[in-house]
Amino acid sequence: MVELRWSLLAAEDLENICLYIEKDSERYARIAQEIVGMADLIPIFPYSGRMVAKYNSEFIREKMIKSYRVIYRIHGEYIEVVRILRQSRQLTDNLEE
Repeated sequence: MVELRWSLLAAEDLENICLYIEKDSERYARIAQEIVGMADLIPIFPYSGRMVAKYNSEFIREKMIKSYRVIYRIHGEYIEVVRILRQSRQLTDNLEE
């Protein structure tokens, strides 16, 4: 199984999600655990996520959980979680923005 890495932006996204959600309800704060749990499974079946049409690359994929999209890049020897964004948010041309 390949290694799973988190980009700095993805880690910041997750932290911001936690901070935002905990204001509303502790019950919904579990979403962070669900996101991490789902991401931990990506290396087992890396191509099970759907391709992100905007980037037109078989190596950039996403998985949906609740109202969030976990976008990841397959590098071969490792997989990188690149961003965690609300599904309603428009994607930029550059994932690192």
